[in-house]
Amino acid sequence: MNMLKNNLLIYKNYFLDLFFPTYCIKCQKRGFELCLDCSSNLKYPDQENMNDIFACFHYQEPIIKKLLHSLKYYKKQNIGLILGGYLYERLIEEIAELHTFSQGSEILLIPVPLSHKRYKERGYNQAEIIAKGIIRNDKEKIFVLENKIISKVKDTLPQAKINNRNKRLKNVIGCFTINNREKIKGRTVVVVDDVTTTGGTINEIMKLLKKSGAKKVVGFAVAH
Repeated sequence: MNMLKNNLLIYKNYFLDLFFPTYCIKCQKRGFELCLDCSSNLKYPDQENMNDIFACFHYQEPIIKKLLHSLKYYKKQNIGLILGGYLYERLIEEIAELHTFSQGSEILLIPVPLSHKRYKERGYNQAEIIAKGIIRNDKEKIFVLENKIISKVKDTLPQAKINNRNKRLKNVIGCFTINNREKIKGRTVVVVDDVTTTGGTINEIMKLLKKSGAKKVVGFAVAH
C-alpha cells in the first residue's frame, strides 16, 4: 500500500511539474521554490539568547518571508516540505548532538498544533508539513513524527498580529495541553514551528513537555 501511494505521489509530482512548473523565487531555476544554491547563500540568524530554540533562516529575509506566507495562506504545502528539508540540513550539527544525547533512541518530532478552529479554516497545519519535510530527509530514521501528543485548547489571536513582546508571551499561556504523558517520559523531543520571534509559543510547549517528564526538549523553527 505504501509503495502504491509513493508511486502515485511520484506520478502526481511529475505531471504537476510538467504542466505547472515551479521556479526558484530568487534565480528562476526550474523545479524549486527555493533552489539549493540560493538557500545556501542565505545567512543564518543570530542564535544567541534563544534558549534551546534553533532557526535556520532570518524571517526578515524577503525570500523566506514570501515562502512562509505562501505556505501559510496560499495552501502551497510543498514549500513546507522543502523548508523542512533545509531546516534538517542547516541544523545537522544540532541534530547529531541530540542523537548522541538520546543514545540512539528515536527523537520525538512534535509540530506546534493549531486550534481546531484554525485547522478547520486552513485545512492543514504548516508546522506539521515542515516536520514531514524533516522526516523525508531523515535517512537515518532519527525522528518519529508525533502530531497528537499536544493539542491547542484555546483559540488565540495570531502572534503575528501582536506587536508587544509581553503581550505575545501572555497570549499563549495555558493554550496547550498534553494528551499522552507516557509517550514523552524520558524522551528527547523537538518542537517544530514555522517562525519564532519572541519564542513564546515554542517555549510554552517546551515547558509543558518538561513538566510532563520529557528528558530533553528543544525547538526548531524555519525562521527567526
